[in-house]
Amino acid sequence: MLWAEIPICRKIGLVNQNKEKGMDEKRSQSRVTTVSRVKISHSTFGSRRALTRNISTSGVYLELQDQPQLPVGAHIRMQMLDSARPDVSFNMKVLRTDRQGLALKFVDYELEGERFNINELKQHWQNNVAR
Repeated sequence: MLWAEIPICRKIGLVNQNKEKGMDEKRSQSRVTTVSRVKISHSTFGSRRALTRNISTSGVYLELQDQPQLPVGAHIRMQMLDSARPDVSFNMKVLRTDRQGLALKFVDYELEGERFNINELKQHWQNNVAR
């Protein structure tokens, strides 16, 4: 299931409903085109701002000017600044880098000092929408 299929994600502006087209799809999850501000952090470069290009339940692609040199497999922290909960920190894994940005996979997330499985967040959103 895409985050865009969860009404709360559309409501808070996390995603829109324009599916990205024209890409050679090798992904297991569909992507949804969205532009949202994020902050990424890593010990090698501190914090930087970026924009999302697309998102799915498994990951996100970030457009990033003057991107840091990060190896595939590196872990970084990401906050979605335009979401209803910008205090949630997502732990992400670098899947690929190119000249335009970074492809990242959701690993888990942290809220108020506790770490949670990303699937728990998806389930929480689904349960809250059902109410």
